Amino acid sequence: MATTTTTTATGYGPRSRLMFDGDERKYELWEIKFLGFMKIRDLDEILQNLDDEYQIERSRLQAKKNEEVFAELVQVLDDRSLSLIIRDARNDGRAALRILREHYQPRGKP
Repeated sequence: MATTTTTTATGYGPRSRLMFDGDERKYELWEIKFLGFMKIRDLDEILQNLDDEYQIERSRLQAKKNEEVFAELVQVLDDRSLSLIIRDARNDGRAALRILREHYQPRGKP
């Protein structure tokens, strides 16, 4: 089966357009695209209220979806960004995206 530039070999979606190259200036736009892709995959509930300390109740289904978010996320990150999350957020898509957001969009004075 041949692949195109807009789908993956598994046919799950347009990951090639979602690749993040580690450019801090592009992070916010990339995050919006990634969140949209998670909405399409019905995984967006895991990433809601990401900035809050609120923890989603960890049922088996939500834990599995959180792992799926992580699996999707690691496929679209450059090596530098992946190294930021690999130890502290393995299999935790919610924590991984929070780490990336804190790194690429710090909340201090410019």
